[in-house]
Amino acid sequence: MNKIMLALPPPMLQYAANLISFYFQHVRPHQATVRKHVRRLLLLVFLLNFKSLPGVFHAKMGLRIAAVQLYSLRHGKGFRIKPTDTSVVRERVWVDDLDLNFHFSNSSYGKNCDYARVKYVTSLFGPSVLPLHPMRKIAFALGGNQMWFKKEITLFQSYEIRTRLLTWNQKWFVIEHRMYTPSRASKGKGKGLNGEQDQELGLEHGHGQTLCAIGISKFVLKHAGGSWKNKTIPFLEALEMVGHDVRELKALEAKSDDGNVVLWPKDGLTFKSFNGWTDRGAAVGNAVELCEHMLLHG
Repeated sequence: MNKIMLALPPPMLQYAANLISFYFQHVRPHQATVRKHVRRLLLLVFLLNFKSLPGVFHAKMGLRIAAVQLYSLRHGKGFRIKPTDTSVVRERVWVDDLDLNFHFSNSSYGKNCDYARVKYVTSLFGPSVLPLHPMRKIAFALGGNQMWFKKEITLFQSYEIRTRLLTWNQKWFVIEHRMYTPSRASKGKGKGLNGEQDQELGLEHGHGQTLCAIGISKFVLKHAGGSWKNKTIPFLEALEMVGHDVRELKALEAKSDDGNVVLWPKDGLTFKSFNGWTDRGAAVGNAVELCEHMLLHG
């Protein structure tokens, strides 16, 4: 090392000597403090972005699926909610959920609606749709989704996603997501966003809350095994397979036009056709008209 230093030109040698002197006089005495602050900074970055760390998304999804299985074992029921019930997921905006405007990003809406979708479908069908479960007999697949944004959600703000059945026909069933944040007047009142009574069932309208977004997702159900594997299961037939009483829903289906049933109509609006969904694989056509109406007048 000394030979290398001595081989340097005099100006560079003087510069290197000054750097070494600066290190021993000003840096080394504070090295322990610097390391401590660096560790704290790294820990802060880790905590602010923990939701995006590898495995966290799947762990949170797995916990929600495990909750469905535990409920089934504890209560001896094949499902947790009825078709007309509302499933609720509660979350909080974190740093890794933000976009460049420091608002809840478009991708975060979809990511967190994944939690809501999986919780609703697994709660409705129970272990029958759980991957790798010995009782699994139904596979479900997302066929398309749309979001309409009404109000931004900001950093550290709590919100909940309420998911319910919107409509179905012989191939698809469609669920609606509504994202609410507590209004300033409602903060600190009651348990959760709307009290204990709607923890699982939710409410159609947000009392003392702000509607921030509306989304719809469409699903198809398939046989998970046997000679009928990958064959489509009509929605009501799948509900009967897991033990739901669907007599009222069948009565609604019998009265519907072309088998397209809107369970939560708004101002007499009905679905006239699902051709747009089938052909383009996205939420288009009359579904868009319905949800836009709900967005503007909900």
